[in-house]
Amino acid sequence: MAHEDYTDELATLRAQYGTPRLVNFEVEMLPNEFTLVQQSQKQGRRHDVTIFIQYQGKFVVIEKHAYAKTGIVRAPSGGAQPSESLIAAAQREASEETGFDIKIDRFVLEAHVLLKSGNHPAVPWVSYVFLAHVVGGELGAKDLKEISDVQLRSREELLKDVRPLMLASGLGGFEYRAKMTDAFFEELDALNISLE
Repeated sequence: MAHEDYTDELATLRAQYGTPRLVNFEVEMLPNEFTLVQQSQKQGRRHDVTIFIQYQGKFVVIEKHAYAKTGIVRAPSGGAQPSESLIAAAQREASEETGFDIKIDRFVLEAHVLLKSGNHPAVPWVSYVFLAHVVGGELGAKDLKEISDVQLRSREELLKDVRPLMLASGLGGFEYRAKMTDAFFEELDALNISLE
């Protein structure tokens, strides 16, 4: 498949894992954040897969070195490599970032965000957001260069403790992650999905 052309795969994913809720956001990013997005754009990337992994009634979340010990954690995510499917990317990223092997349960969100920074041309981005559960492996990141810690957090902790920290950070990336997390749980409620 051509990189970033997921039209056929998305049709298959909707048939297999459900039609995701479509949400749209706009966020203002700091210049250094936006530079990272622009670098991804030059490599042809305009997306990520985000995986909310349920385990023992909680969610598996990651902490990166850039914000270690701040109290901010988030769902694992990453981009599909050229010719890699979105599901394969989700499984690979989950394994690298959390140590767990996963099975996808539901295609929950297709989140489109317009990333802005000052007078620069805005960058359109999309997050394909999945609900999954653990089928093997052990808790602990394999990618230690990127991931500083892997934790289990409840829905309540993510919304009541982590969310305010994300919004107070002043970072557009965290604002987007907070909004996406809100929409994810709203859609779980709308679908009447309860955790294992």
